[in-house]
Amino acid sequence: MTRRKRRFHPRRRGDFYLVMDRLTRFGGKKWLLVLLLLGLLLLLVAVFAPRPVDSRPKPPLGLMTTLPLLWSEGGIEADLRKDAAPHPAFTRLSDHYNITPVDDLNAWAPKPKQLLLLAQPRAFAPNELVWIDNWVRQGGHVLILADPALQWGSLYPLGDKRRPLFTSMLSPLFAYWGVELALPLADEAPVSMRKIGVFNIRTVTAGEWLPKAPGAEGSCAILAKGLLADCRIGKGRAVLVADADFVDTAFWEGRGMRILTGKDEFANMALLQALLTALQDDKGLRGDFVEK
Repeated sequence: MTRRKRRFHPRRRGDFYLVMDRLTRFGGKKWLLVLLLLGLLLLLVAVFAPRPVDSRPKPPLGLMTTLPLLWSEGGIEADLRKDAAPHPAFTRLSDHYNITPVDDLNAWAPKPKQLLLLAQPRAFAPNELVWIDNWVRQGGHVLILADPALQWGSLYPLGDKRRPLFTSMLSPLFAYWGVELALPLADEAPVSMRKIGVFNIRTVTAGEWLPKAPGAEGSCAILAKGLLADCRIGKGRAVLVADADFVDTAFWEGRGMRILTGKDEFANMALLQALLTALQDDKGLRGDFVEK
């Protein structure tokens, strides 16, 4: 029995390869579509998935201030309103620190390694100034925002005790530590942009630290063209900022930039956080952090 040879049909073979080519192309598009959908799914998961909760305890931070950070100027009624919200600067700090409001230093019991933030605080009695100096000398770390001419908006007229303090009243303490707070008399615009290391900030009528005569009870390095002073006092440390207006949202939050990027327009709060971190870790402020 003879085996019949199959006849070659070019058209049929061409049809076969045409069908396979179409299937291959369809499969490639299908896999491309699958990869795109998978990438979109991963992106949605990354954006909307719940963030892992940081279970580490927040460092303690004592806060004394006349600025409306803890409570609004509208009084108890305004603070109890349903839409009442803390100041954005206070919210930012609360994300990183367990904040304790401080009113009476003599009654305050600081925890070990606790930081103290004095943001344009009220005038202190002589015994309170002694308390701060002793606490720092024993190892305390304090960040002081001292404004010589505060421009923070207020509902209350000048002289009203409920209004933020217009000028810092800590001059005796600063002089004892070896620096003096001054307001530069320059012909520049009141609102100014400053570059402090990697931080671009915006503020108004910022002050300047000047060295006092030798013989002071501290060692202060004046940095950032006089805006900052880093003082080693006994076993402790005090970082001084010759401005408090930079905490006001009017100078850092922004409007158009926030809508486009969701970020602050200026790095004021990033600077404040960096100063607190430097104090907490006892790191210096020279080098890349600030420019002399």
